[in-house]
Amino acid sequence: MAFLRNWLLSLAASGMFATGALAAAASAPAACRADLDDLAAFLPLNDSGAADALARRGPAIDAALSAARAQIAALPEAPESAAACDAILDAYLRAWRPGHLSVSKLASAQAPGPALTDARQPRLKLLGKDTLLLVLPSFKDSYRAPLQALLDAHRAELESHAYWIVDVRGNGGGSDLSYAPLLPWLLDGDYLEHRLDYLATPVNIRAQEAICARMAEPEACRSALAPAIAAMRAASPGSFAGRPGALVSVERPARFEPKAPRRVAVLVDRDCGSSCDQFALTVKTGWRVKLVGRPSAGVVDVGNLRPHPLPSGRTLKYAISRSTRAAELPLDGIGVAPDILLPEAPDAAAREAELLRVQRWLETGRL
Repeated sequence: MAFLRNWLLSLAASGMFATGALAAAASAPAACRADLDDLAAFLPLNDSGAADALARRGPAIDAALSAARAQIAALPEAPESAAACDAILDAYLRAWRPGHLSVSKLASAQAPGPALTDARQPRLKLLGKDTLLLVLPSFKDSYRAPLQALLDAHRAELESHAYWIVDVRGNGGGSDLSYAPLLPWLLDGDYLEHRLDYLATPVNIRAQEAICARMAEPEACRSALAPAIAAMRAASPGSFAGRPGALVSVERPARFEPKAPRRVAVLVDRDCGSSCDQFALTVKTGWRVKLVGRPSAGVVDVGNLRPHPLPSGRTLKYAISRSTRAAELPLDGIGVAPDILLPEAPDAAAREAELLRVQRWLETGRL
């Protein structure tokens, strides 16, 4: 299983970038120009989606680069121009693709952001004698252990409730490892994994070798990445290298829960992205699972984000892999389609009403 498909990394810039951050504050336009030039040179060589983007949208990308340069030239020599630069760089990256490509804000490079709150922890709520709700706000790799602990601690409730709602609305992804403990409850048999190919460049190989030290389960990461790193080392620079084997492999959980739920509704929306896209794609193969809501975000064809420091102290997060599935079933910008399409839920009250609607459907069949 390609456990490390879409690890979204929130990497605060380390002390090694402090000089760049200070330089940016002193001369925001110059630092912004340096970052833009770095992006324009770096992405075509190292980003796994760049070649396809250039083939499809080359003129638009060139126009976005020219526009960004003109906007930077008009920035005043003032520290507050750093925020304007953030917006300029974001717009330039969106010309390449809408997701799995971003630059950190300069302010976050100077000081670590706040830690994730408990609101991102997985949680369980009993909605009645037959239905329970499992809320998964994030698939960040550090939430795998809390999810496993939650499932273990509430096994009796999980086994005694025939209907489950798994709410992944707003889940921005993280790691496929995070949701692995849930698959024995949701799947009935085999499912398909499409192979990942990695863009083999010296920068990307170094990024692969370094990334596991940042993970909650470094040994699992190293074991999963070892074949990909070996293939990248053996490949010609600039080519795509895949793990040995077929383009599509047949996978299944190591075991299945004997008292799994009878019916499962997975609530998805446009903010379910990256590993959340993959979760939706995987659990949709379960006979008892229906996706309900809106299409997912559609940021999954290229992934395995890695950090690249920019001259100012900002950090680019770019993709180094692409799925062989994308040639026939592209999902970037499209998303995983729900089985039951519901209208947008624009506020908290509408989201709660949507949840109650899905509960009624599971229990009575009435939408």
